[in-house]
Amino acid sequence: MKFKNICLAMIAVFSIGAFAEELKWGVSVGYENIDYGVTLENTDAGTSSSDIALPNTVSKGTMSYGTLALGIDMKYGKHSFSVKSASGDSDDLMPGSDYPFTGWSHTDTNDRSETSFNYSYKLNNNWSVALGLYEGENEMEFTNNRTIDSAVNDAIIWSDQEKGVQDSTSEGAYLAAVYQNQISNKLFWYGKMAYQESTFDISQMYVYGETATASQVWLDAGYTQADLIGYLPGDTGVYEWDIVYEVETEGSAAVIGLGLVYVLTPTDTITLGYERKNYSYSAGEVTTYTYAGKSEGNLDNFGSVDDATTGTTFDEEADYLTLTYRHQF
Repeated sequence: MKFKNICLAMIAVFSIGAFAEELKWGVSVGYENIDYGVTLENTDAGTSSSDIALPNTVSKGTMSYGTLALGIDMKYGKHSFSVKSASGDSDDLMPGSDYPFTGWSHTDTNDRSETSFNYSYKLNNNWSVALGLYEGENEMEFTNNRTIDSAVNDAIIWSDQEKGVQDSTSEGAYLAAVYQNQISNKLFWYGKMAYQESTFDISQMYVYGETATASQVWLDAGYTQADLIGYLPGDTGVYEWDIVYEVETEGSAAVIGLGLVYVLTPTDTITLGYERKNYSYSAGEVTTYTYAGKSEGNLDNFGSVDDATTGTTFDEEADYLTLTYRHQF
């Protein structure tokens, strides 16, 4: 069962057990503008060639997008529960050149989604504490290309391509303190601070391909592209492998937020909020690295790298500017 379904099931159980006359519930719809960034840093020169980033390199990516956020909440005395879900898409998260490695070009499209389940307890008129669960996922479809001269045969120029999907999933639990106070009869402000422990999993499934192209040296000698292909085993000049590469890591995050709440009616409010999240994850562990395809000799070539290591650390940051309408029933 997916994360968001679990959250909805928990709220359903709570609502069934509560007395209908004391239970208040509401729905909300909002627009979020999100600036998201990720930093990959590898300072370990001893890692394997399977790593996401080369040793002694730092790669940074950013994207901005707007999304519709939907929520449902319930209040019972001093207790309240809420679920919020949002998703959006953007192109070109990572750099277009020299990524993932020097000499490569890169393009990507991204679908990013976030779901959170929150429980809070009201201590008094100003203070409350909250704890909850969070899941964030980014699905990236990517294409990486490079052209390189053959190291052993000056007749060949290799055109290399990596094309596939990278799934990045963060799951965690957080604890927060929230303070609110009244500015005027209908206007309130709030601030919050939170700490979150998370796991971070990256899964890459892609096709790595090499295509042989005749060099100028070969053509100047009076040969053609067809001559080159006929010379190579398999008579295609194309060699491909299916790659599966997975990493698991963990880390922590700090969250701060500020906002204004305007009361339209006793059952309707508008909230303008800002929130910033900073995540930091350790290098983690390579759990899967397999390959299957055809080698340059046109022979079956498959297996796994059981001693693959990663020295890449991950930092995420996200800024949220949100305008939300809520109605209470």
